[in-house]
Amino acid sequence: MEDEALKALQQQLRQQRIVKSAEDLQVGDIIYVEMDKNDGLVLNDGYDTRLKYVVVAGSKSNDKEFGVVLINSDADYSDTPDWKAEQYPLLRTNYTDVLDHDSWIDCTDPKELTLRKIKAKGAEKMGHLTPSDLDSVMRIIKASDFVDSHFKKVYRIDEYQSGC
Repeated sequence: MEDEALKALQQQLRQQRIVKSAEDLQVGDIIYVEMDKNDGLVLNDGYDTRLKYVVVAGSKSNDKEFGVVLINSDADYSDTPDWKAEQYPLLRTNYTDVLDHDSWIDCTDPKELTLRKIKAKGAEKMGHLTPSDLDSVMRIIKASDFVDSHFKKVYRIDEYQSGC
């Protein structure tokens, strides 16, 4: 009986977190979404998809397409100093409801996700970056030489104003 009640509560909480419309998403939101190689994800170990935490960095003016950056467990993909400078640390202590360990936001390679895919995959809004983390991440993306200026423009990243 308790197991059924717990399962029902968990399902209710999940339903509350599911992204239902563009209004559910703001810059700095952390979402949990299934992604694949069509999203620009490099998949290992024979998997076709992978559940990933991502941070919304911007949206197109139609609010049907979003620019997101990946949250990764490690920042050890490259030893290039320029690349390492654009890996932003997220401390688990600030995101205990989301992260199991300290992680990294990769500000070098934003991805594009459509609202249609976000909804179809049942993506969940898990939290929001702290104001300080959000400002730092957006500053890094705005200044990044890795991120195409067209991407910054169409996803309105250049328009972001500090919340602090």
